[in-house]
Amino acid sequence: MTLGLETTKIKRTGYVPAFLCCGLLASAFPLVNMLVRPETFTALSGNPFSILMDANWQMMAMLNILALICGACVMYHTEYADNGAQKMDVLPVRTGSMFLGKFTISALLLATMIVLETAVLTGCAVYWFPSYEFNLLELLKCTAFQWFITLPTVMLMLVIASACKNMWVSLGIGVILVFILSILPQENLVLSLLPFSSPYQAFATVAEQNQVLLFLGICAVETAVLGIAEPLYQKIRRCYE
Repeated sequence: MTLGLETTKIKRTGYVPAFLCCGLLASAFPLVNMLVRPETFTALSGNPFSILMDANWQMMAMLNILALICGACVMYHTEYADNGAQKMDVLPVRTGSMFLGKFTISALLLATMIVLETAVLTGCAVYWFPSYEFNLLELLKCTAFQWFITLPTVMLMLVIASACKNMWVSLGIGVILVFILSILPQENLVLSLLPFSSPYQAFATVAEQNQVLLFLGICAVETAVLGIAEPLYQKIRRCYE
């Protein structure tokens, strides 16, 4: 019921088309890169898919994060506009359930984006690298990994948006976090595990360092902690409003 309610809320906000357009934009990046300078990549040795991921994923991940920021701001702007959040308090709907519904929608759309982007990267590898051997299992692992390590970022941005009644404040905080964490050294393990930083990590690189389980475990804990903290924060805030 809550998921259906949240879907109804965003129907006229342009939320879904914006996510899909951002996914298409991110997917176009490696395609344009290969059309403009294919020799730069085809001359490299190694797994073609990993070569394309290393060359393009930083920009693609940033576009994904920016879409998540805008999406979270739009979701909570509809809640706070015209005192909608206060009106929802008198209905038999839990704040935590509403938050979980928003998170589920964001996570599903993020999965759609990453599947599309992985498909385009695979298509580029197949077309420009004749020796590339298509491995469906590895692609599924890569897609699932890139999606899962982005979930803490989804959760944190929703927490920020839920705390700010002014959409521009939460948008500004999100953009600042994007650029601060994107310029920090990604080689540092602690920094690379933080939300807004973990989405930049490519599966092949993490697998080479035998840190896949570490990333999955830490990201799971971050997502769970943030998910528990948000309803608690909302209850405390209502006590002082």
